[in-house]
Amino acid sequence: MYCLFLILPFLHDFKMSICEFIFEPSDRHFEVKVYLFTDDLTQAITGDPRAPLPARETISQYVQQHLELYVNNSRQELQFYSIRQKEEQTLLQFRTPSLSYSPDQIYVKNDLLLEKFSEQSNMVYLIAPGKSKQVEALGNNRRNASFGW
Repeated sequence: MYCLFLILPFLHDFKMSICEFIFEPSDRHFEVKVYLFTDDLTQAITGDPRAPLPARETISQYVQQHLELYVNNSRQELQFYSIRQKEEQTLLQFRTPSLSYSPDQIYVKNDLLLEKFSEQSNMVYLIAPGKSKQVEALGNNRRNASFGW
């Protein structure tokens, strides 16, 4: 039984992340939530899925290199907010500075984990009050999505 537990991370063949961009109208910023399998994140950064989770700064830099948000053609800074782990999942939270204008077009680039896993799927959700949730599936064949406001 002990040996089986040690090889379970290598049996994890479902490669998927979820990224939610949630517009907060009260102060006109986006909350960004990124859900990743911890072993996939660790393997992408360190090369070893069983290694300890890297430092917050290292994880934040990795995400900011692979996840971009543009609002009305202006790149938004993703400011690291928090990290939480639950079982095999890691939740990373970011937020953007407040916008001085109304969003019109949203563009997302998401190539998280794709340098390590060719079968990786990255689901992207755009959520805003009073609007229908918009969803795009990204991966090796398509790394970008545009959303109308």
